[in-house]
Amino acid sequence: MRSTPYGRVVDVLDELPPASRSELILMLRTTLQVTSQSAENILRSSEPFWNALEDAGGPVDSWGGGEFCTLFEQICALLSPQR
Repeated sequence: MRSTPYGRVVDVLDELPPASRSELILMLRTTLQVTSQSAENILRSSEPFWNALEDAGGPVDSWGGGEFCTLFEQICALLSPQR
């Protein structure tokens, strides 16, 4: 969640297309073995990091873009608990 310049609170997950949001939440639940609420919190917290990478000229597109969905899944797989 973040505030706009006018003080309105915006849920960054609402900026994701519904299909991408559902896909990413399911991926996080499965890969990291977390609840839906935890998956949503992880996604929300990833937005500032992703934007910082983009602003620094990193190899990423905008937050929530098609590349985000692909690369974020791969990054999370690296964090997956040992089985």
